[in-house]
Amino acid sequence: MPPRAQIDATVRDYASRGRECAYGNLRLMTRVIGSLYDEALRDVGLHAAQLQLLWAIVAVEPVELGELSSVTHTDPTTLSRTVEKLRKARLVDVRAGAADGRRKEVRMTALGRQRFAAAMPRWEAAQQKAAALLPLADVRALAREVRRGARNAS
Repeated sequence: MPPRAQIDATVRDYASRGRECAYGNLRLMTRVIGSLYDEALRDVGLHAAQLQLLWAIVAVEPVELGELSSVTHTDPTTLSRTVEKLRKARLVDVRAGAADGRRKEVRMTALGRQRFAAAMPRWEAAQQKAAALLPLADVRALAREVRRGARNAS
């Protein structure tokens, strides 16, 4: 273990650099922007993360859980928990896969489609509020680069 003086010097050197941290800045933005969307979606009984998952499902349904995990860059355990909550709320249906019964496929239910449609005007309002805080074209471009980098890292 390094001597205490070296530890103290390192702590002093980095103490003021926290605002440079990509992770910390992204977490801050996620909390602030996420609360805008959560508040807007409250009346339809959805959280922003749930809406994003429903969006991914409806875009490619029926979708196998493993593929959904890859598409959303969500670890399988977290994804399974969220899908189970959506299933219990009767927003999605989970069944054995058509090609391989051991795999699970997810699709929206009629109630899920109804809730998704009801959420869209509220999403639009949240999107406008988010645009007042962030340049959304830059956010989309950055997300595109991150997805590309994540694919290349795999």
